Amino acid sequence: RDIQMISCGADKSIYFRSAQQASDGLHFVRTHHVAEKTTLYDMDIDITQKYVAVACQDRNVRVYNTMNGKQKKCYKGSQSDEGSLLKVHVDPSGTFLATSCSDKSISVIDFYSGECVAKMFGHSEIVTGMKFTYDCRHLITVSGD
Repeated sequence: RDIQMISCGADKSIYFRSAQQASDGLHFVRTHHVAEKTTLYDMDIDITQKYVAVACQDRNVRVYNTMNGKQKKCYKGSQSDEGSLLKVHVDPSGTFLATSCSDKSISVIDFYSGECVAKMFGHSEIVTGMKFTYDCRHLITVSGD
């Protein structure tokens, strides 16, 4: 499998690039470009490396195929009607993903169906980092509080 770089940003774009060997070294060449209508704050790739999940300002998680840049799924990443998704993290098994929202909530979502299986509050500041443990039994969150 080729080396691939995927990036997103506040310019509402997702760039898919593949590494190509040239005489003067390795170069990343753009293979796909997706222009969204909302700001993109974070992304994570699933265990198969076939899909990338993107946390969007409009509180949706958009899932794209890493090979062709096509959107595969779009589902609510927060049950709230306020705020923006700030972080997304796919668990090591590829079964669930966690999101954090600027309303200080955390959601755990079934990666395939998009169903919210848990929602949590508890931090008094926004969540700035999340990580599932390798055994997928715990979600560790970091906040400014």
